Amino acid sequence: MSHPSCKVALRTGIVFLAILAFGVYGRGQAISNLYKFAKTRDTTYYVSPPGKYSVFLVANLVGSRMGIYGKEDNNSKMRTHISSKSMVNNTIIVGYRGIAIGYSFNPYSSSKKSDDKRFSLTLHGNFLGIDFGYYNIKSFSGYSRMGSQRMEIPYGDPAMKLLMVNSYVVFNHKHYSFPAGASQSYIQKKSSGSLLAGVTYSYNKTSASSVGISGESLKVNAKTVSIGAGYGYNYVPGKNYLIAVTLMPKFVVYDSSNLDLDRYNVRKTFSNPQFTYSGSLAAVRHIGKFCLAVSALADGLSSNHSSSSFILNQLQWQVHAYFGVNF
Repeated sequence: MSHPSCKVALRTGIVFLAILAFGVYGRGQAISNLYKFAKTRDTTYYVSPPGKYSVFLVANLVGSRMGIYGKEDNNSKMRTHISSKSMVNNTIIVGYRGIAIGYSFNPYSSSKKSDDKRFSLTLHGNFLGIDFGYYNIKSFSGYSRMGSQRMEIPYGDPAMKLLMVNSYVVFNHKHYSFPAGASQSYIQKKSSGSLLAGVTYSYNKTSASSVGISGESLKVNAKTVSIGAGYGYNYVPGKNYLIAVTLMPKFVVYDSSNLDLDRYNVRKTFSNPQFTYSGSLAAVRHIGKFCLAVSALADGLSSNHSSSSFILNQLQWQVHAYFGVNF
């Protein structure tokens, strides 16, 4: 996180969240009053589960894909599409009142079927929250096309390291609990929704040893900051049941990306529209101190293909099945 663009991203996120937080409550209010405001909730709408601590065992089905578009010196179009093998892995999550640390491990790693690693850190409050996700993925395969020629990219050649930081602000936090669906750290009792706002920082570093027709190596470094708004809704069909939906598109406001194809280097031209998106769907059931849940999440970056010399599209998707206990 020592790169200047990382510092820019963090400063942008902090300033944005601070402006929203103070804007919701009003100017000139003390931080202590803002804290009280952030903690305010209507307990007829949502409550804390029994106990302060939680442990979740999670089965995950995860995948990634990426598209890279560019031009060579002779104006030949280059297209590279890679996708990771959909993998089942397991996660252990330990939480305290919305603050949770999770580590994913692959049960096949000992047999070298996949060396993919994923790490997450979530701090989910009902007013403010942030997610850190780090992905080290080596199970990619795909193809590269130069003009009319196509070359297959073998499994295990491309490798991607991806850091994603998502932050959010909830405007109707008095009645709507974002963590109720996202991390099951609260129990929604009545249906409610809220406008959401947020900032996303993404840093993607991808390399492959042979992607071109002549065996060229490929390196991609892409950094973006995006700001946007969306909506979340918690539907309560019955006691201790919950269906939670969120969607938050964001426009890219900072972009620093480079593509290296052997000695050929392109710095991405900033173009609009260019946006990121985050969405989730979850179903939750609380039974006393136990919790069962399933969820699906997607994070992506989409660019305009027509007005830039270098385009990067990416998608991370996840499906989870949870079993947890609160104590």
